[in-house]
Amino acid sequence: MREPCYRHPEVEGKFYCQKDGNYMCQECSCCHTPRVYCRFRTACTIDLLTKEGELTPCEGQETREAG
Repeated sequence: MREPCYRHPEVEGKFYCQKDGNYMCQECSCCHTPRVYCRFRTACTIDLLTKEGELTPCEGQETREAG
């Protein structure tokens, strides 16, 4: 196992948030602050996969609309 998920230490963190500095498992991987500026967003795997429907947006938060 590489790095553990920051919320589930027994699960591998397959996704990394550069803004927050956290590894996340599939269940946790979503942008937790989609309306807050992130200088890494244009290269963010989590953001891209969420837009493509591969990952689920965080519960209670809407995905960012392209503007």
